[in-house]
Amino acid sequence: MIPYTHWAYFPDHASARNCADDLADYVTRLREAEGSRWLLLAGRDVETSQLEERHAQVEAIVQHHGGDYDGGEATYVGGKPVVDPMLAVDEGKPHL
Repeated sequence: MIPYTHWAYFPDHASARNCADDLADYVTRLREAEGSRWLLLAGRDVETSQLEERHAQVEAIVQHHGGDYDGGEATYVGGKPVVDPMLAVDEGKPHL
């Protein structure tokens, strides 16, 4: 089990919010991104054996809402796992 955060960009707040609503089993955070786009971060613990399946599920949900899926990453701060993606983001860049 690892903490994992997915990244997605949307053309407006409404589409990002609707996508977040469909990811109810994730900790989701929205923030403005460059060029009037919106960044959606969706984090949760994931079994490593289910990682590919989760990627595909999240990507399909993001695309359904008109977003661009930008992948994901294991989320740690100072070597400790974090599920809340905002804890791992500083000025739009993840802490690795």
